[in-house]
Amino acid sequence: MTTPEQRRNNRRMGLTLASIAVIFFIGFIVRMVFFSGR
Repeated sequence: MTTPEQRRNNRRMGLTLASIAVIFFIGFIVRMVFFSGR
């Protein structure tokens, strides 16, 4: 069993990793948009 503390830490870690993934994805899209015009 996981304690509420562990669950909270896991949720925070998941949100952190998800936000990093979203930032990389947005950066990739922006790069494609800006550099495809050349």
